[in-house]
Order: sequence, then structure tokens, then C-alpha cells
Amino acid sequence: MKSNGERSLKSLNMKWLVLLAVADVLAVLFFVAPELVKGASLTQIGIGRVLTTTVMPVIVLLVINVLPHNVKSVLVYWKPLGVLPGTEAFTKYGPVDPRIDMAALKKNVGTLPTDPTEQNSKWYKLYKQVANEPEVAEAHKQFLMYRDMAAMSLALVVLVPAALLVVGALSPAPWLAAGLFVFQYLVTALSARWSGIRFVCNVLAIHSARKITAPKASAAKQLPT
Repeated sequence: MKSNGERSLKSLNMKWLVLLAVADVLAVLFFVAPELVKGASLTQIGIGRVLTTTVMPVIVLLVINVLPHNVKSVLVYWKPLGVLPGTEAFTKYGPVDPRIDMAALKKNVGTLPTDPTEQNSKWYKLYKQVANEPEVAEAHKQFLMYRDMAAMSLALVVLVPAALLVVGALSPAPWLAAGLFVFQYLVTALSARWSGIRFVCNVLAIHSARKITAPKASAAKQLPT
């Protein structure tokens, strides 16, 4: 289940996802298969513009939400197991980040696990304590944005060439479109991967710099209801 914070960040990213989808449509129509728009009238172009601006957000939502988050992570990290960077937070990413003093981190947060599942669990608890820090929120936002872009791009590798074949686009337009979206998928997947690592390390950097104490529950919350 997604937290309210993740849903909020995804809503902020929606405009960028829609802009990417619109740019993809324009690239296909004017560079990959220009014959589809050469004979179009101004009325048809106007209708297409309206449909693009109104229908595109719905299409983007359907494409990016059809896959669960763990499948999206597989598409980004290309590993069936241990796909989240938090699974190697203390053994791989933390030690090589020059901002992170691992001795200070251990002093501030306690024992640093080595088991992948325990690492991710420990890191997530640390993340929840600093989720509103600007550098953490921004890195999280970028990770979610690039991850959804990667998922959308991979879907377009199949959907756009198939659509071009249906409407009778001339060869090699379908294959050029497939190549375009494979390239876009690789770029966005790698961007998501590095954003995810930066997200993990930003959390550890804050905890290594100072000891974060969890806020105490208010008296009202402690009273039985």
C-alpha cells in the first residue's frame, strides 16, 4: 500500500509524465511517421490537440498504475530479488558515499544489519524519521518520476509500433518507434536507478551527521478511546 507521502509525490510528478507522453506523440508524428499528419486538415489537427491534452493524462495513469511497485523496481534495477537500493544501504552504498561517516551512523542509529531484508527494513525506519527533509523528499520525488517514466517507456516499446502498424504507417516507422522507446526506457531506467541510490544515501547522510530522535506521541494519542 502506498503512503500518503508517496501518492502526493506521484501527483506532483504527473505533469512531467504527461509532458513526456505528449513529446513522444509529437516525435512519432513529425519525425518517425510524418506521413500520418501530412494530409491532415486544420480541423483534424485541432481535434488531435484537444484529444491529446484531455485523454493523455488518463492514458498515462492507466499505463503507470497497471504495474505494482515491485515490478517497476525490477524494470529499473534488472534484478528479480533485492531490487530496492535499501537492501544494500549499509553494505554497498553507504560506505562509498563520502558524505556518510559509517562509524558516526552506527553510533547514532545502532547496529547496522548486513542481511538484505533487514537492511531495507532498517533503512525504511530511518527514512520515515527524515522523510520531510528537503534533500530526501526531492530525491524520493525524482526516483518515483524516473521509475514511472521507465515503466511507461517500456510499455510504449510495444504499444506504439503496434498502433503504427494498425493505422498503416510506412516501414520502417514501427521499428524506428520501437528503437526510440527502447532508448528512452534505458535512459529513464538508469536515471531512476541513480536517483534511488541518491535517495538511500541522503537518508543515511542525515543520520550520520546528527542523531535523530523519534517524536514522542502526544498525550492525547496516549489516552484510551
